[in-house]
Amino acid sequence: MPEMKKTYRVAFVKEFGKPLVVEEVPMPEPKDREVLIKIYGAGICHTDVHIWKGDWALGGLPPRLPFIISHELVGEIIAKGDKVPDDVKVGQKVLVYAWGWTKDDEWVIKGLGHLNDHPLHLGVTTEGGLREYFLVPDYRFLVDVEGLDDLPAVAPLGCAGLTTYRATKKVLPFLGVDDYVVVVGLGGLGAYQIQWLKALAPYINIVGVDVKDEAIDFVTRIVKLDATVNAAKVDPIKTIMEITRGKGAKVVIDLVANAKTIGTYLNVSSKTGVYLLVGMMGVEATIGPLVPFIASEKSILSTVVGTLQEQIEVVKAAKRGMVNYKAVITKRLKLEEATEALEALEKGKVVGRQVVVL
Repeated sequence: MPEMKKTYRVAFVKEFGKPLVVEEVPMPEPKDREVLIKIYGAGICHTDVHIWKGDWALGGLPPRLPFIISHELVGEIIAKGDKVPDDVKVGQKVLVYAWGWTKDDEWVIKGLGHLNDHPLHLGVTTEGGLREYFLVPDYRFLVDVEGLDDLPAVAPLGCAGLTTYRATKKVLPFLGVDDYVVVVGLGGLGAYQIQWLKALAPYINIVGVDVKDEAIDFVTRIVKLDATVNAAKVDPIKTIMEITRGKGAKVVIDLVANAKTIGTYLNVSSKTGVYLLVGMMGVEATIGPLVPFIASEKSILSTVVGTLQEQIEVVKAAKRGMVNYKAVITKRLKLEEATEALEALEKGKVVGRQVVVL
C-alpha cells in the first residue's frame, strides 16, 4: 500500500489557457462516507480542454479558479471514513465514477443519476483528480477494478469508454442484421466506440469516417472496420451511399457533432435512420429541409457520459476482454507535463488517449 504522506502534489488551473501550476497541498483525512485514494492514472479529455480554456466560463464552469481538472480517475484506496462499509477495503484498486450527485432525486430513482439536478461531476462542477491523491466524496461512486492490469490505462474507461458504451446501448434497439452504422470521428473515442459496436452488435456493418489518415490507421490497428472514409479526400456523402448500396446508414454516431458534421452526415441517414449526437465540438447546427427529414421518419438522439450501472458494466466488459483499453492509450505523461497534454489535444495532435501517470 502507498505510504501516507502529509502533503501531496496537485496541478491547478489558475488562469484560463495558461500552464497548469503544480503545488503541494495538505493531505486530507476521509470522514463519514469519504474514501481517500492514491491516483495511479488521470485521463485527459476534450472536456478538460474546454474547462482549461474557459470555453464554458459564461455557463458557470468551472465554478471558480483555481480549479482542478480530470474526471477519468483510477487508483488505490488508502484510507476511508467511519461510515464506509467493510467490503470497501484499504488496498482495493478502484475506478472513480465521475458523474455522481450530492442529493438523490427523481433521476436517481429512474437509474439516470448522471442527469441529476444536483450534479457532482468531477473536474467539471467540482474539483477533479489531476493530483496524486483524491478524496472521493462517497464510496458508492467507486467501481472495483481488481483483475485489470495496467491501471493507468483503465482511467479513460470512466469517460471515453463509458460514453461510447452508452452510445452503443442507445442505438442497439434500432439495428438489424446487415444494417450499416457510420461512426464520425475516429481516434481515441472512435476506438472505444467501434470496439463496443463489434462486441455488442457483431451482425452489423461499420463505416469509420475521419479527416486524418493517422486516425483511421490508428483505429484499424485496434479493431477491424468494414469500410473507412477519409472525408478530406473524397466526397463522404457519395462514398457512404455507394458503400451502403444506396440505402444509407441505419445509425450515424457523431463523435464530433459540430455544424459541419451534422450538416453532412444527416444526408447519409436512411429512412427511419437514427442520428446520435455524442461529441460536443459545436455550438449550434441546422438539420436542413424539414419535409424530407420528417417524411423519412428520421430521428435525432443525444447521449452524455453514462449511468453508474453502465460504468459497472464497462468494467465487467473490460475484465472479460471485450474492449482493448490498453491499445487506446498513446501517450503517458508526468503531472508536470499535463499542460502539454492539453495543448496537444487542443491543437488536434492527439490520435488516441493521453493519461497522466502518478
